[in-house]
Amino acid sequence: MADPKQGRGRSTLAPALGHIEEGAITQAMLSRALRQRLGDLAREAKPPRGAGLTSASASSAAAAAATGAAATLPLFPSCELKVEPVGIEEVLPGGILEGPHGPLFIHERLYTELGERPFPLLSNLSALSESDSTGNGFGGHARFRRRSRARDLPEIAAEVESPERGLFRRYGHRRMLFLDIETCGLSAAPVFLVGLCMVGDRNLVLRQLFARDYSEERALLEELARLAREFDFLVTFNGKSFDVPFLRDRATHHRMAFSLELPHLDLLWMARRRWKHMLPDCRLKTLEWHVLRRRRAGDVSGAEIPGLYHDFVKRGEPYRLLPVFHHNLLDVVAMVELIPPLFDPDAVTY
Repeated sequence: MADPKQGRGRSTLAPALGHIEEGAITQAMLSRALRQRLGDLAREAKPPRGAGLTSASASSAAAAAATGAAATLPLFPSCELKVEPVGIEEVLPGGILEGPHGPLFIHERLYTELGERPFPLLSNLSALSESDSTGNGFGGHARFRRRSRARDLPEIAAEVESPERGLFRRYGHRRMLFLDIETCGLSAAPVFLVGLCMVGDRNLVLRQLFARDYSEERALLEELARLAREFDFLVTFNGKSFDVPFLRDRATHHRMAFSLELPHLDLLWMARRRWKHMLPDCRLKTLEWHVLRRRRAGDVSGAEIPGLYHDFVKRGEPYRLLPVFHHNLLDVVAMVELIPPLFDPDAVTY
């Protein structure tokens, strides 16, 4: 027999429990619906990414307000940052040369703009081109005069004029072209920068030919060949082994006629004959310090130059190439300043 207390308790508690369960379920359903509605309102009020308040959206909002509809306007108009690319011509003084094979950037400076005095250097270069007082062009060497005694071979060799000095005697210091190149590698790589120096009456003209991308290399070679035809002999540093053969290979790659058939004065060979037993090595930076008494500050190494140019072609950041232009300019200036001590038998090394 059932307990009357249990039966009475079940009959009174069941409706109450059912009412509580139904209220909890209704409250949960309302909360879920409320959350969904709030989410829909938030998504409607949020503007699309990258979209701003255009004239079309403004007109649609005005039309919706006129009809009484709820117009949804973007909370924050988009502010996109536009980066304008800066070319190399905006950083370095120069201009674009339009040639038959395309454009090319040319940067030109004077020797005096580097804070140097050109007159002592020009005077020394001019002295190399002058003949002696006898007019024979060989410095009045004693081997052309009668001698009362026999001389040994070293004494005779010391009086014989070097063939390098003969270039200055024959053509003059204003007919020489100084050359230095910057490449993307040691072989089978583009040439992108050529540094030149021409000697004028009162100053030295420093000119740099620059290919802004790989497609302008042909125009660079064409302009270099045109300029070389205006001079009588070439001056480089290790140019007989690297610069000139490299330029010929690049001209062959482009299937173009290229000729640098000029008398060639390679200063590296002269420096080795003169100072190889006196200096640690005959690199250009070593000669600058021990002969010219000048040390470079903030110079970029040659191994970093190809990577800097590749980054410039990809990203168009000309400021990263300024050390490369500076490096090439210092190489050309050092070659010009090394000529007087190379021909001076009393030049002192430190």
